[in-house]
Amino acid sequence: MRLFAAALVLAIPASAHAWTRPGHMVTAAIAYDELAASDPETLQRLLAIAAHHPDRGPFEVAIGRATGDERSRRVFMELARWPDDVRGGAHDHPTWHHALSPVVDSRAPPPAPPADDQAGAADQAFALNMAVAGDPAAPIADRATALAWVFHIAGDIHQPLHTAQLFSARFPKGDRGGGLQYVRDPKTGEPISLHWFWDDSVNRDGEPEKAVARARALMKLHPRSSFPELETKPTDFGAWRRESYALAAPLTYRADLTSSDAAAEAPDLSKAYVRDATAQAERRLTLAGYRLADLARTLVAKD
Repeated sequence: MRLFAAALVLAIPASAHAWTRPGHMVTAAIAYDELAASDPETLQRLLAIAAHHPDRGPFEVAIGRATGDERSRRVFMELARWPDDVRGGAHDHPTWHHALSPVVDSRAPPPAPPADDQAGAADQAFALNMAVAGDPAAPIADRATALAWVFHIAGDIHQPLHTAQLFSARFPKGDRGGGLQYVRDPKTGEPISLHWFWDDSVNRDGEPEKAVARARALMKLHPRSSFPELETKPTDFGAWRRESYALAAPLTYRADLTSSDAAAEAPDLSKAYVRDATAQAERRLTLAGYRLADLARTLVAKD
C-alpha cells in the first residue's frame, strides 16, 4: 500500500503488545455509543471509510451474522483491535504500539544512566496515520487502514506500560515496559509478565456482547464529566503519553511491586497493588474511549 511504503522504518525491538484485544473492543464500544448518541453523522462517515478496509477477513469474522446497529458496532470494535489481529503479518508494525521513556529505580539504579532516546514509534505513527485518515484526497483504502491504526494507537498510549520502562541494577538495559518482569496472574494463578497483567486488567472476554456490557458499565462508573483530562485538545497525543508516563513510577513500578526474572518463580502481587492498578487501568481505558469519540470527529471534519 502507498501509505505504508512511506512508513517509518525503525530498528527498535518490539517489547509491548497492547491493551488486550478485548480491551480495545471496550474503548471502541465506548466511542461508538458516544457518537451514536451525540453525532450519528460522524459515525456514519467513519463507517463508510471502514467499509473500504483492504483486509476484509478479520472484519467478516468480527461481524459474523450481525446486522443493523450491531453490525456497525462490531465493525467499529474491529477497527480498534485489527492491528493486534494482524501481528506477524504484512500489515504489522510492532514499534507503533508504544513509546517507552526511562524510569530509573533510585533504590537500585543501573550502572550507567539510560539513554534519553525513546523506544518505540507511537508518536510518529499516530501523526502519520492521523494525516492519512483525515485526508479526503487520500485513497480510501489507505484511509481505512490508517483509521484502524489511529483507533488502536490512541488506546494503547493510555496504558502506562506503553510509555515507560524501568532501568535498575536488575534491568540495566530496561525491562521492556514490564515485559521482563513476571508475576502471578491474580485470576488464574498462572505466571504472566507485568505488562500482560496491565493489559489484561480491564477486560478479558472477546465476545462482542461482553465487551459492550463492560463498556457501558465503565461509562456508568466513570462518566465523561469525571475526567478533567478531556479539556485537553482531542488530538494532543503528547499529553496522553505524559499522563500515562506520570503513573509509572508512583503506581506501576511502586515499592510494593514484587516480581521475578523467571516465569516459573513468579510471585503473587499484593492485594493493594492489584486493587490500585486495576482501578487506574479501568479509568485510563474509559478515558481512552471518550477521547476516541472526540478524536473521531476530527478525522471526518474535512469530508
